[in-house]
Amino acid sequence: MMLLLSSLLCVLAGYVSAFLVETSSLTDLYPPLWKECPGQLSDYRVEDGVYTINPWLYPERMGMYKTLITVTAEYFERFAPNNAANILWGLPLQHGWQYETGRLVDPTGETECGRENGDNTCISVDSWWACMNYYLSALPFFGAVEAGVLGISSDQVKLSPPPKDQMYFCYNVTACRSFFPDAMIKWNTFFQQARETSKSLDDLLKYLWDAHIASLEVARSIFDNRKLYFSKPELDFAKSWSNTVDYIATINFETTLKKTAKFQKYLPPRLLKSGDHPLFIKDFTDSQNRILFLINLIHKIDDDSGHKFLSFFRNLMKSEYLRKMVNDLMEQISQNYNIS
Repeated sequence: MMLLLSSLLCVLAGYVSAFLVETSSLTDLYPPLWKECPGQLSDYRVEDGVYTINPWLYPERMGMYKTLITVTAEYFERFAPNNAANILWGLPLQHGWQYETGRLVDPTGETECGRENGDNTCISVDSWWACMNYYLSALPFFGAVEAGVLGISSDQVKLSPPPKDQMYFCYNVTACRSFFPDAMIKWNTFFQQARETSKSLDDLLKYLWDAHIASLEVARSIFDNRKLYFSKPELDFAKSWSNTVDYIATINFETTLKKTAKFQKYLPPRLLKSGDHPLFIKDFTDSQNRILFLINLIHKIDDDSGHKFLSFFRNLMKSEYLRKMVNDLMEQISQNYNIS
């Protein structure tokens, strides 16, 4: 248990160390193609008063996030200027990393979807990463609609289906609420609470992560078969990363623009392939190798414990004092071991 805790703190310390680096411009941190993506509902197609968004095109899915970031800016301006403290930034930045590292490309090789020499803005329905992210884009967006954040009724927006496997997705507020009520309620609650000026950033992070994990649980239960297309190293990382998010959520990781963008430097910069061995991947930085190794180690030990350590850690992190103590320890580790 102590080995797992120390490994976990080292991983998270890697993220913390990145936060100390200054960035010359916030716009340098934006996801790929951010400027070109829609930023409001009126940028999408509309027919008979209904907006239609194609989430299988990267700019349109990213535009859903951009729209949410824009309309919720006023909720977070009390924490920092220029929308930098908006804790929804974690969602588009993670999706941008998936796009930039080739994780949205058709893994079967049967189509040119997502490939540079094909339709490079296409998102493949065969990609595990893309399908997991679907419910981390559709459910927050529809939750915001339902909460009244976007100023439209629930029947005024819909998502386009993928070219196949349409039964695995929901496409409007009513269907998503019917199939996944827990996640939808939690996103609705997050947006309602974000409006309350009495709420601290830590309060809002708790609501955000509750909704995030509920959405992940939806996706995990549906898309496990998509991992069949992975190399063994990428499969190990996908499982480990999904598990690590549970721990990150438990400490109320602050998903603001700077912090999320900087910690993502430590994630694999490309798909892992056969022959990639964490700690010894030549085109990865030392930190990327180290963090990948520790993420995989955490998952293995956690899995071997039957996830008992995660339950134990969650109970500990219910204490605001202990969460602060863990964050302080993470910062000390990052300084002592010069994680960079």
